[in-house]
Amino acid sequence: MKRILISAVFILLAAARLSAAKDYREQTLEQAHALFNSATNSAMYAEAAQQYQYLVKEEGIQNGRLFYTLGNCWFMAGDLGRAILNYRRAEVFLGNDENLQHNLKTALEKRTDLIPPKPPHPLAARLLWWHNAPIQIRWLLFAICWLLFWGAWIWRSKTRKREATVSVAVFGSVSILLLASLSIETLRERNAEPGVITAKEILARQGNGERYAPAFQDPLHSGTEFETVEIRGDWKHIRLADGQTCWIPAYAGESVRIK
Repeated sequence: MKRILISAVFILLAAARLSAAKDYREQTLEQAHALFNSATNSAMYAEAAQQYQYLVKEEGIQNGRLFYTLGNCWFMAGDLGRAILNYRRAEVFLGNDENLQHNLKTALEKRTDLIPPKPPHPLAARLLWWHNAPIQIRWLLFAICWLLFWGAWIWRSKTRKREATVSVAVFGSVSILLLASLSIETLRERNAEPGVITAKEILARQGNGERYAPAFQDPLHSGTEFETVEIRGDWKHIRLADGQTCWIPAYAGESVRIK
C-alpha cells in the first residue's frame, strides 16, 4: 500500500511538472507574439525573435509556422542570415507555401553575396535535361512509364509482335532511368547538409585555420547559403552555390537541419 501511495505521488508530481512546462511554453509564446505585434524597430523585433528562439532551442519545439514567424522577426530586425535560415527550416514543413516563398525570395534578393549556381556542362545539360526537371514531374513520368511497361509486358505475353517487345524494352529502360534519377536526388538530399552564414561577414580561408590564406578577395556575408562538406574541429569546409569550396569558423554558419 505504501509503495502504491509513493508511486501515485511521483505520478502526480510528474504531471504537475509537465503541466507547468506546458504553461511556461504557452506564456513564452504569448510574450513572443505580443513583442512581435507591438514591435516598431529592429531591436524590438530581435527581442521577439529571441523569445521564439528559446522555444526552438530550449524547449525543442519545431514546426513550420514557428520557423516562419521566427524568419519574419529576424528579417524585420535586419538579420538576413537568420531570416533565411529560419525560412529554409520552415520550408521543410510548409514546402511551397505562397507567403513563405515570397518572403524567402525577398530576403534572398537583399543579400550582399549573390552567388549564381554553377551551370551544368552544355553537353550534359542536353543529354540529361530530364534529370533537371522538377521532381514531381519525374515521379509522374515514372508512374506513367511503369504502368506502360507492365501494359506492354502483358501485351507481349499474348503476342509475338515486334512492337510489343520494343515497347517493353523502351518503357522498361525509361522507367529505370527515371528511377535512378529520383534515387540519386533522394540520396543527395538525405546526405546534404545545407546551411546559411549567420555572421555579419566572415573571411573564408583555404584551410581550417587562421594561418591559411583567404579563399576569396572579399569576405562572405550574412545570408550566403552553402552545403557542409566536412567539419574539422571548430571549422567547417563548405561548398557554395557556384561549386567553389572554402573553410569558415563553425560559429559563422548554422545548419538548416536542427540536430
